[in-house]
Amino acid sequence: MFTTKTSRLRRAVALGVALAITAAACGGDDDDEPADEPAAAEEPADADEPADAEEPADAEEPADAEEPADSEEPADDMEEVTVQWWHIQNTEPATSNWQQVADDYMAEHPNVNIEITVMENEAFKAAIQTNMQAGDVPDLFQSWGGGGLLQQVDAGLVQDISGEVDDVAGDLTGVGSFSFDGATYGLPWKVGMVGFWYNADLFAEAGLEAPADTWDGLLEQIQTLKDAGITPIAVGAGDQWPAHFWYSYLMVRLCGSDGMVEIAQDNNFSRDCVIEAGQKVLDLVALEPFQEGYLGAGWDAPDGESGTMANEQAAMDLMGQWAPGAFAAQLGLDDASEIPFNLGWAPFPEVAGGAGVPTEGFGGVDGFVVGKDAPPEAVDFLEYIVSEDVQRFISTDQPLPSNRNAADVVTDPNQQAVFEGLSESTFLQQYLDQFFTPEVGGMVNEQTALLFGDATSPEDAAAAITATAGG
Repeated sequence: MFTTKTSRLRRAVALGVALAITAAACGGDDDDEPADEPAAAEEPADADEPADAEEPADAEEPADAEEPADSEEPADDMEEVTVQWWHIQNTEPATSNWQQVADDYMAEHPNVNIEITVMENEAFKAAIQTNMQAGDVPDLFQSWGGGGLLQQVDAGLVQDISGEVDDVAGDLTGVGSFSFDGATYGLPWKVGMVGFWYNADLFAEAGLEAPADTWDGLLEQIQTLKDAGITPIAVGAGDQWPAHFWYSYLMVRLCGSDGMVEIAQDNNFSRDCVIEAGQKVLDLVALEPFQEGYLGAGWDAPDGESGTMANEQAAMDLMGQWAPGAFAAQLGLDDASEIPFNLGWAPFPEVAGGAGVPTEGFGGVDGFVVGKDAPPEAVDFLEYIVSEDVQRFISTDQPLPSNRNAADVVTDPNQQAVFEGLSESTFLQQYLDQFFTPEVGGMVNEQTALLFGDATSPEDAAAAITATAGG
């Protein structure tokens, strides 16, 4: 699907199924930057790119954001209760908005005191790991679900809240990231997804409508675009993390959700599906589909990935929901709606023979998990955080709301396309370069860059990551 300069998507975004997520990452700032989540004792280690590169924040700001309404379920017990809440929204206006959310809840529940601890992402990861090892778990704390949370579940450090949140979970995208074997331990409050951003005008010049829905079809389209004199793909391989989206998405398609969870648990990348993903990266590179100088190109530079796309020098790129804002910035525009070409979004294609399915995506999720000794008020406050009214109130500080009843705050046509893809997803793998520790994430990116330079083999790449991860 695509949006034009004069025609915008107006239909309501359909409610979708809750999507599962196998990852751990999202930064404590206003953009949708990945992060990592420490586990009970050791954990693979923010939702999009390495620390030395920041993603542009989403440009859209929903109009008429309202302050959240009163919680509908005040505490029954009027004894004084303290809820320890750890979060990583450490920049303005997010910090103040989260404080307002807590203040409003406490005003309606005078017996509840929400004790807030705000930390920078890396500081949070270190502190939560220390507390987990000591068995001193905060009542409500930042989480990215997936393998890290599963380790906490196995260690008995978090609380099964399934019975208490069933009434709200159905409205949320991303609940699966916080659920295992039918039990739910937390809820998501924001989500994001990587997909193809494509120049529909350049596709039309080559006689194409949109990126193919199969990998083999995409490779054929690449040749068609080249035959039409159009550079098929822009990528900032010099920054490494933009290129890792290709390697990682291919892992998701080939390993499937079960395989990705297994990798999160055993840190072993030396498996057939990962090796095949590396081979498909080499197959892609062999077609020479990228812009000149791609191995040294960054993401957000005039001669980088975003600049190449903005200046219509390539037909598509694989990037997160922040891409249109970056394209607009490269052109000196105030808003993505002013981009002078028809911009579309499409999901990553299906890969024949893989264990994954088209509804399994790659992106990010942020949520909160309930600690093992948390009082019932912590669960009630969590339900308040993900309620429709609160999601509207904090909408300027999140890329896309997890509560689909707040879908109308997503007013930008490009973001509506991403939101629709998310709502149809059944699984979402977190950005791999931020899923593990900085060392492992760095090795994922390093091996990706080597694959894009045809300077390593799929087997050696998988082995190098496994060695660093200790799998």
